Amino acid sequence: MLNRIKKIKDIFGSTFKTTRLGGEFILRENDFGRVHLDTSVIQRVVEHTKVFGVHEIKNVVVDKPSPEVPLNIRLSLTVEHDLSLVEIGEKLRDEVKRELYQLFGINDATFDIRVVRITNEIPDKTRRRVR
Repeated sequence: MLNRIKKIKDIFGSTFKTTRLGGEFILRENDFGRVHLDTSVIQRVVEHTKVFGVHEIKNVVVDKPSPEVPLNIRLSLTVEHDLSLVEIGEKLRDEVKRELYQLFGINDATFDIRVVRITNEIPDKTRRRVR
């Protein structure tokens, strides 16, 4: 049975390997072991952060930190009309930093926030019907 599985693996090669854009990094390391964190988790935290004036957070990209470079978060926003873009960006940055510190103990992060749309209309979210 195992030989058949190995033969199937040889036929298909690395077809079924999953690739990650960001990957994981070491969050904590001590005498008991290491704690790894995947960048997709941080991406989800950023996407679910709620700030007044922000209608939508899209295109979140999280770059892995290194000893020389802190965590870098790039994102695009759709914001409400007639509000200060600087204040909205600061509030979002502060809220994400607070969440990252509370959840993971991450103190240092840099942000690249781009406003791609200003609107009064709240975008419609597609909803699935449950039957």
